[in-house]
Amino acid sequence: MATSPAPSLPPISPQSFDGVRHFLTLLLRLSGRRELLLLLGLTLTGSLAEGAGLLLLLPLLNMIGVGGQAPPASGLLVGGLGFYLLLVTAAAGIVAVRGIMAPDMRNRFIDRLRSDLHGALLHVSWPVFQNLRATDVKHILIAETSRIGMCHTQLLGLLVSGLTIPVMLIAALVMSPLLTLLTLLVAAGALLLIRRIGRSGFGLGMRMGQAMMAMTADLTDDLSGLRLIKGFGAQEIRRSQLERRFADIRHLQRRQTRIQVLEHAALTVAAALVAVVAILTAVLWAHLQLATAMVVILAFARLAQQGLGSIRVWRQLEAGLPAVLVYEEMLARLCAGAEPSVGAGLPALSQSLAFQGVSWRTTDGRQALDGVNLVLPFGSLLAVTGPSGAGKSTLADLAAGLAQPTAGRLCVDGWELTPDLLPAWRQQVAVVPQDPFLFHDTIRANLLLAAPQATEADLWAALEEAAAVDFVRALPRGLDTVVGDRGNSVSGGERQRLAIARAMLRHPRLLILDEATSALDAGSEAMILRTLDRLRGHVTILAVTHRDATRRAADHVLELEAGRVVGSARGSHLAL
Repeated sequence: MATSPAPSLPPISPQSFDGVRHFLTLLLRLSGRRELLLLLGLTLTGSLAEGAGLLLLLPLLNMIGVGGQAPPASGLLVGGLGFYLLLVTAAAGIVAVRGIMAPDMRNRFIDRLRSDLHGALLHVSWPVFQNLRATDVKHILIAETSRIGMCHTQLLGLLVSGLTIPVMLIAALVMSPLLTLLTLLVAAGALLLIRRIGRSGFGLGMRMGQAMMAMTADLTDDLSGLRLIKGFGAQEIRRSQLERRFADIRHLQRRQTRIQVLEHAALTVAAALVAVVAILTAVLWAHLQLATAMVVILAFARLAQQGLGSIRVWRQLEAGLPAVLVYEEMLARLCAGAEPSVGAGLPALSQSLAFQGVSWRTTDGRQALDGVNLVLPFGSLLAVTGPSGAGKSTLADLAAGLAQPTAGRLCVDGWELTPDLLPAWRQQVAVVPQDPFLFHDTIRANLLLAAPQATEADLWAALEEAAAVDFVRALPRGLDTVVGDRGNSVSGGERQRLAIARAMLRHPRLLILDEATSALDAGSEAMILRTLDRLRGHVTILAVTHRDATRRAADHVLELEAGRVVGSARGSHLAL
């Protein structure tokens, strides 16, 4: 690996200021203005109290004879010290309140960021979602929002420095204008000499975020595809891939650390130089009284501390600002792909679902469906068959209202399903996919997802219809059994029957089974088909299937090939 060049870029890039602008826009939009103003007021008050305490320190030192004066009356001294203590206590109290408020504000800010992104994700249209990489969204939702939260903390640190430095400068100017101006000139010269050590952390922070996102994606793929990896004996390939990701991140972290350490060391030396110049000037040239010199030097020490800290915090802020732009880009992408808001209500399906010259073209230009005409009468059972890639699942997705045809019309009882009607239509539809998804939760919670108001009797009735009641009753905790990640603690057939029960619980007007009986044995399939037969006349059923039993049970069979209808018949008698 080639050695990275020594840091030599200008200290601040235009991208950094653009990132700050975006961050402030987010902060003002998502945080309470009253809270922000209160935090600003507390910070300003604390800085003023600190400056007043510093100015009060000079007469106190004179009172106790540091400047050569005779000690004052004890009452005056006690009063002065008491007032000084009061100022210090007030400043400390303000800092404590700010220290409690700031993390709470930051956490609520992060929660709002995550909530907004999650909400946009849940409302994005299905075609847009299919073109997203889920791991990218997950990484932004968790890791990048945390980086934005750190920007909140760092911005507060800059705010504290930005308010404290002017107060300290004013205090120093009041005590010794000449010494203050001279020391500032020395400090400015020192900063010019070391300015090339610090480089903009924005680009490095952007590359760090990209490297972390790539690592998260690889790790997620490994978890999802572990069976495949073990089956092909590809453990070493995947391990090496992830190790390269770790090495990339480590290299970027090393560069970032080197820049920060070198800059910190240079600034520390610069601060010491300023202090030495201040002391020599105060004692040898300006001939300031000892008390005045001590307070001025104390003020400059505080200035150096705040200045050094603010530069370090700015570098950290620069490294986190790319997360703001990444977050906003994903949020904008999701919002642009959001489904239209719900329009007028849609009457319950009672006559037919009709495909009228329906076509669907994928984003890469492939024609998944081509001019499909189909009328599915209410209460009937349609079996859709065909080879892999024929367009069966695309037809099921369109029927479910997950997407709009790229050409043609989809009508429910003569109502065209325009985009604003799709959410209302999906309320009448239940889908059971070939690989059903169960949340890492109890059976009860997974069923109630379809019908939150369902009673215990409703749950068992749905399980009975799906031929799942026996295996659920046999479980040690019954409905309160946790099914594991993606339902992996139950068998494929049991998972499929739970998904069918969940769909039944919804009492849909259209039930779509996308190879839903493929994982069931002949006995379980027969029980499901008997359930479907009982539903005939009350629910419209569209079954994508390769199983002969389902084809025989159907009122109509439709065969697709290359996105076109190539055969249709009643029952299992195809007219090819």
